[in-house]
Amino acid sequence: MIWPHAGGKQKAVIELKLLYKSLDRTIADGLQQTAEYMDRCGANEDGHLLIFDRDHVKSWDEKIFRRDDVHAGRKITVWGM
Repeated sequence: MIWPHAGGKQKAVIELKLLYKSLDRTIADGLQQTAEYMDRCGANEDGHLLIFDRDHVKSWDEKIFRRDDVHAGRKITVWGM
């Protein structure tokens, strides 16, 4: 996404993933992909990786989390929901 603002343009990457296999594997794959997108578009903001857990048995308390990660030198915030 690109937002114009007084200092020029803000570029941020927001990657969305559905939880598949395991949470660890989904996050690992998503971090790699998000970092690649950030490099490709020249993002000047931290990246965001959103993981959607569609398991109807889990409560929202089990699904919702936030953690900061660094992958390939890029700061990416991982959001679980």
